[in-house]
Amino acid sequence: MADILWLAIVSMLAPVFVGYGKLKVSIEKPLSFVMGAGLFFLLAVGFETALWATGQFAAYGPAGSMLFQFLGWLMLLIGTLWGVYNVLKK
Repeated sequence: MADILWLAIVSMLAPVFVGYGKLKVSIEKPLSFVMGAGLFFLLAVGFETALWATGQFAAYGPAGSMLFQFLGWLMLLIGTLWGVYNVLKK
């Protein structure tokens, strides 16, 4: 769980670090995908917490975590490849 939390924090701070490098103009839209991936990773961490571990929702915790991790990795891959393409095109 801690690894996904760090990944979420780094994904959400990536636009800040890109802003320091003055590349934000050319890759503004792909950065929104990277930021969205960070939000999906935060949702995955939320589904792994103890709130879902008890009661009738116990079966939904791991399934929700896997779903949001998959969506997060997918958005991170799309945003990264799109950003690299835009930088290399310019």
